Amino acid sequence: MVIVGGGPAGDAVAAGLRDAGFDGEITLVGAEPNPPYERPHLSKGYLLGTVPGERLPLRPAEQYRDLGVELVLGQRVVELGLERRAVELASGATIAWDRLCIATGSDARRLPDLEDALYLRELPQAERLRGLIERRGPLDIVGAGFIGCEVAAVATQKGCTVTVHEALEEPLLRVLGAELGGYLAGVHRAHGVDLRTSVASIPRPADNLLVAVGSVPRTHRGLRLDGGIVVDEFGRTSAPDVFAAGDVTKHFSPLYETHIRVEHFQTAQRQGFAVGRAMAGGTSPYSEAPWFWSDQYDLNVQYAGAGLPWEETVVRGDLGAPPFSVFYLQSGRPIAVAGVNDHHTVARARRLMGERKSVSAQQLADRTFDLRRALA
Repeated sequence: MVIVGGGPAGDAVAAGLRDAGFDGEITLVGAEPNPPYERPHLSKGYLLGTVPGERLPLRPAEQYRDLGVELVLGQRVVELGLERRAVELASGATIAWDRLCIATGSDARRLPDLEDALYLRELPQAERLRGLIERRGPLDIVGAGFIGCEVAAVATQKGCTVTVHEALEEPLLRVLGAELGGYLAGVHRAHGVDLRTSVASIPRPADNLLVAVGSVPRTHRGLRLDGGIVVDEFGRTSAPDVFAAGDVTKHFSPLYETHIRVEHFQTAQRQGFAVGRAMAGGTSPYSEAPWFWSDQYDLNVQYAGAGLPWEETVVRGDLGAPPFSVFYLQSGRPIAVAGVNDHHTVARARRLMGERKSVSAQQLADRTFDLRRALA
């Protein structure tokens, strides 16, 4: 088995293979020189200084030896070898495979004429950004998505003068909606961030500009693509014996009955583990409500769902006075939830959605109604 990609999905695929009883050779090829590490901290605790670099690796190096996983790091794959069944590295070396898993993740989306700006995806970029923030100078951020908002919060707390430029009317509008996006806009402005929304033009400072406007999957030719590598609920691609996992995929979700692309750490791990088991002959599909978190100042924002369109929202608690949560409903059923300092609600709602339990909008809005009753 050969895994292309040294991120959390690739790491999880290897673990899933062994968990399912595969006892053959596993080779994990990563373009970065570092073993797989936790990327969410790069815009949170690592920048803030609360998570040191030695805490970033997903597992100690000796665990890869214990799992029997050969790491080939600092090597970029230039050809998958779908017909000859051997990946080709930039060095010219080849590695033969019986089954292949693509877990190459995604790149930061680049903007024209801003190639020299800072883009945050990997550890060296985070180190450069941390040095910039430590100098406490001005920082411009293009994009008020999760990475943009998290970096703005860290930089403001560190004493930087922060200006955020967002094309939409509110931060995170497409995922969280106008109400919750507007609340977070107020939080950032209250902390001193110069948040400029509905921006048509982009600033071009030379050395203090972070662009955080989403990502682009690192796809490969020869496979069915649709905003990512299209896979089924087991991670199988359109090519025989070729699987894919993590951010690079648009995977079929039995829970939502459609293909979804999710760019978050926990999904990469959970789906990757399921794909590894499937590569070894397992028959359990990946079918969960995706979940992730965001730290901004003293707020912990948690979200469960796949970012699908919704028809109405229901607020549980007082919006603007944490803890509170916002539910997103389609055809009267919750398909997502976002909580601010309200992790219990998000955890219970995620179970409700995963088990397809019925709960009314009135019950969702009523904080005296224990959501665990709907799980019984």
